[in-house]
Amino acid sequence: MKVAVEWVRSFGDFDDLTDVQLADTLTMAGLEVEEFHGSGPTAVFVTKVTPNRGDWMSIYGVAREAAAASLRPLNRPIPLSAIPLRESFSDFTVEVASPDLCPRYGATIVNDVQNLPSPQFIQDRLALAGMRPINAVVDITNYVMVEMGQPLHAFDLDTIVGRMIVVRRANDGEVLKTLDGIEHTLNSEILVIADAHKPIALAGIMGGAETEVTAGTRSIVLESAHFDPSAVRRAAKSLGITTEASYRFERFVDPALVQVAIARAVDLLVEYAGGKPLGAAIDRSALDLTPHQIHLRTARVNAVLGLNLSGSEVSESLIRLGLHVQKHEDDLEVFVPTFRPDLKAEIDLIEEVGRMIGYWNLPETVGARSGSPAGDFDKGRFDSTLRTILVGQGLVEAYSHTLGSVSPFDGPEGASRRVTVRLSLSTELSGLRLTLLPHLLDALALNLRHGSPTVRLFEVGKVFHKDGEGGFDEPRHAAAALAGASADYPTVKGIVENLFHSLGIVNVAFVPSLHHAMHPRRTADIVVHGSIIGYVAELLPSAASEHLELPPSTGRIAVFEIDVEHLRVICEKLAAKTYLPLPKFPSVTRDVALLYDLDTYFGDIVNVVRSEAGDLLEDVSLLSVYTGERIPAGKKSIALRLTLRSRSRTLTESDAEAATAGIRAALSAKLLAKER
Repeated sequence: MKVAVEWVRSFGDFDDLTDVQLADTLTMAGLEVEEFHGSGPTAVFVTKVTPNRGDWMSIYGVAREAAAASLRPLNRPIPLSAIPLRESFSDFTVEVASPDLCPRYGATIVNDVQNLPSPQFIQDRLALAGMRPINAVVDITNYVMVEMGQPLHAFDLDTIVGRMIVVRRANDGEVLKTLDGIEHTLNSEILVIADAHKPIALAGIMGGAETEVTAGTRSIVLESAHFDPSAVRRAAKSLGITTEASYRFERFVDPALVQVAIARAVDLLVEYAGGKPLGAAIDRSALDLTPHQIHLRTARVNAVLGLNLSGSEVSESLIRLGLHVQKHEDDLEVFVPTFRPDLKAEIDLIEEVGRMIGYWNLPETVGARSGSPAGDFDKGRFDSTLRTILVGQGLVEAYSHTLGSVSPFDGPEGASRRVTVRLSLSTELSGLRLTLLPHLLDALALNLRHGSPTVRLFEVGKVFHKDGEGGFDEPRHAAAALAGASADYPTVKGIVENLFHSLGIVNVAFVPSLHHAMHPRRTADIVVHGSIIGYVAELLPSAASEHLELPPSTGRIAVFEIDVEHLRVICEKLAAKTYLPLPKFPSVTRDVALLYDLDTYFGDIVNVVRSEAGDLLEDVSLLSVYTGERIPAGKKSIALRLTLRSRSRTLTESDAEAATAGIRAALSAKLLAKER
């Protein structure tokens, strides 16, 4: 927001503060001054207003904050004339058909306006605020908006059909041409201001072209209202419109300003546009404007801030901010005005005291802590264990955003399971991630494009999806993506096997499967105790090219993703680990090379070997896979190395030969393996 410094100074005694000191005061109080332009009468601050501080979206609100933070009085209030309130006029009525979206609506009529250029001081101040002067009526409504924070709108009374205003939801398909000349097709989610027949303005956003105030306008309806922030935000986003009014309404405008702003604008219209007001204003309100009450303990303030403030010092800090305080010994009853809806609980008031005392005055001490850090809880410890094991295998941990766009790696059911953000800031932040892989693969591709020859990334974190019953699940997953040297299916499968071995999980099966965008012959589900808990795979080259924009020369990309919640439950059910002494007896190795059909899976071979050899088999490893010369078409030669050992005796040659023969026979019978 652009803030004219001279305008701010007009409300308080800031003469002893330079513009730089005033900017520093606001910034240290929380209203960050990002830029500073000009000097003297043309000095302008550009402030960063947080979404919960709509009261900072006005010159008066900035002055109030500056006075509180600099211990100076805000002693020059805005002059206002009293205007009686009523529900309607005899020949002009207001109906609020959607009080949930417009809980307060005010209006008055001013006749005989002379729509000439506005006074120079108004034009100058509007220009400093980044607004273009237009004419007296429009400039005055904008002036009051910038000064007080309450957007106003003026309609040409003679163009309002039926001399009535209806605040309602639009009908689907209704069309409204706004002041910028653009026609908008509306729907029932959009709140409009209508006359007896049609919409004449987008509530809280922009007026309509048909009721625009022109040089020939003589009578105006002056509107001042309080609109629901979410409704204005939704409508503005759906229509692609952002205005000074919508920017303020989206951040909350104090409903108590509705009639105050009308009174201020009427005074200016009388003085500078020759207007003749009816002397009363319509007020349709469904709001309780009574300040809400919060109990504040001085002892709690001191415990949180690390200070030793008295009740009077705490009270004074809050009174400077415009809050009303009743003191009962050291405890306070604080009455929060309507312009501070962000103050809801005791801790919010403690933060305000900290701001007014100055964060730089708080002691630099470490607060008391009870309980254990999150990493010591079961889930945290298990996640840390996974990270340690994966880092030990040469992977690098990545941290990605939980929000993301629709990804081709979400799979065909992704759209139905995806949790979307209703009012997302961009397509890239439109929903919660279904899996960890899309962001990991994006990071992998980025690293490859920047010249990294090898990328080995992993992440442990939450994913999000609908549960099919109207609710949501947030399971934790672990995933990895590898590219470069040794980035293939056997490598990533080995990483997963080592992970399970380190966790004490045996009898893990890798069952061939199909996954979207993954290679059909290099993809397997990870099955433990009969349950699928994840998968390992290589990406299809076409998926890497199309979705990651990587050249064919990139080579293979291997991935895995595991359900950590499921894995942790499996580990908890396992019996306690037992340790065996080092073997006393030597091992015996034997190599077995047989011919298999091309579609025979290595996992099936290992399962047969383990089943047949029983306790004698200590290890089975792959020596080679060969196809080519002297190997029949449709066949492949697979050589295994078997490590045999007994824990009770030394194996003899005949023991080893018998075990090897039994394994060969089992492979022949179950997998149709043949001798070379």
